[in-house]
Amino acid sequence: MEADGTEVRIAPLDVQYQNATIWGKLITNFAGPMNNFILGVVVFWILIFMQGGVRDVDTNQFHVMPQGALAKVGVPETAQITKIGSHEISNWESLIQAVESETKGKTAPTLDVTIFENGSDKQVTVTPEESQGRYLLGVQPGIKSDFLSMFVGGFTTAADSALRILSALKNLIFQPDLNKLGGPVAIFKASSDAAKNGIENVLYFLAMISINIGIFNLIPIPALDGGKIVLNILEAIRRKPLKQEIETYVTLAGVVIMVVLMIAVTWNDIMRLFFR
Repeated sequence: MEADGTEVRIAPLDVQYQNATIWGKLITNFAGPMNNFILGVVVFWILIFMQGGVRDVDTNQFHVMPQGALAKVGVPETAQITKIGSHEISNWESLIQAVESETKGKTAPTLDVTIFENGSDKQVTVTPEESQGRYLLGVQPGIKSDFLSMFVGGFTTAADSALRILSALKNLIFQPDLNKLGGPVAIFKASSDAAKNGIENVLYFLAMISINIGIFNLIPIPALDGGKIVLNILEAIRRKPLKQEIETYVTLAGVVIMVVLMIAVTWNDIMRLFFR
């Protein structure tokens, strides 16, 4: 009870965070990022079921898009591409790399594409279509539409997205560049752009943002969950918690770092979007 008569409720000691076991603290601090990852998986599930299946990127069987470069030279709707130029094609990634390699530094390039059709190889010469500095054949990965593939696809798509984010984070650490970071202003613009392009783009953006936040929260900065997890590990090694004063100062230092970074990123967003 406060002096003015206000009733203050205090949780029992046995359920207060500072009195929890190490495992309890670790689980508590990891729960936030884990919820972000779970949301990302769920949104990817919704997206996959809306699209009728998950992309099959591990095969060289591709879907040929109507009006695309391959369709214009008579390639059927489903094609097994075995070779582009001198590059063997075994999956979606190898196709992307082959097209990039064969068109790099060229203007209006043509590609010799080998397709396995009716038991034999058939070669066609294709002029890929240029779009935003890249050359496209007009193909997409095949679709796996069975329930198990779609269910597992939510996890694998989220995992692939997380790996791409971690790779970008690694590059940012070793090659710092504020222009590669986006704050609230950049997120607002990206979400607006996604909304203009339909619900599927909005869902993809939501899933990526959720996974991004989960990974960001695991960065070992004291103000974030990752920093708290590091303090929990130190407590486990020392077999006793840090002094409350030390933990408070460390957390405040983390908050200062976050505030400075947020100001810098937001300022950079504004300059990039409105003055460049």
